[in-house]
Amino acid sequence: MRDKERVFQAADELTAEGVAVTVTTVRERAGCSNAAATRHLREWREERRTQEQALPELPASVTALVTRGVESLWGAAVQAARAEHEQEAAAADEALTAVVGEADALAARVDEADAELAQLRAVLESAREHVRAAQEERAETERQRADAVATSARLEADLTAARAELGAVRAELEEQRAATTAADRARADAEAARAQAEGAAVGLRESLTDVRAALEAARAEAAAAAQARGAAEAARAMADAAVARLEGELGAARDALEHARQQVAHADETRAAALAAQAQAEGVAAGLREALQEARATDPAPTAG
Repeated sequence: MRDKERVFQAADELTAEGVAVTVTTVRERAGCSNAAATRHLREWREERRTQEQALPELPASVTALVTRGVESLWGAAVQAARAEHEQEAAAADEALTAVVGEADALAARVDEADAELAQLRAVLESAREHVRAAQEERAETERQRADAVATSARLEADLTAARAELGAVRAELEEQRAATTAADRARADAEAARAQAEGAAVGLRESLTDVRAALEAARAEAAAAAQARGAAEAARAMADAAVARLEGELGAARDALEHARQQVAHADETRAAALAAQAQAEGVAAGLREALQEARATDPAPTAG
């Protein structure tokens, strides 16, 4: 059904129901735009006014009067009524024209308002979509921030644990460094003790060389004093015994030196033993020299031939 038919039908129904026929009531009943309701409602009113201006049928009473010559009177009355009605209709048409113009303008404005309202609704819906998107983005941001806070807390805990572990490692490293320093110090002490023991051994070797030289001299002197063999033999026996004892003591000193090399921690004891052995060897050598001197003093001078 076209807009015009729906507007006419709506206007007829509203008139039959005794409801005021206006652009708003017709638009709501017909389901059309304000412009269509205004335009077709104006046509409906013009048709209805034309129908109302038609000459009505004579009533039965007037028909009876026609025979008595009152038809001319009825015609005059109708003409007068029509003239009066046309004046009122003209005034009404002017007013209606003005109202229709205003209604058309108002309908155009209403249509523009509807279009603007539709645009505003579209903008509002778009704004709502943006708001929903912003809310969702904000929720996502909040979630990411919460995750970041949790991650930061976990990293802080890991960093604290790492720092504690690093402190423990540093403490252990300091202990190892201290132990290494102590070991180096002990090694240096041991090296010094070994050098000192080797020096003592060198001294013992030199003393032994001197003793052996003295022994050779004694033997030479004993060979020269062949005639004083008895006393010289006794002195030589004493010297041999002293040499044997000295060699035995020298072997003990060598064993002590080897023990000192193997037992660096007891370097001081080894050095004391070496010094004691050296002192004893020197005492033996001194006794040997004294015995030789006594032998020389007591032996007669060897005779010639």
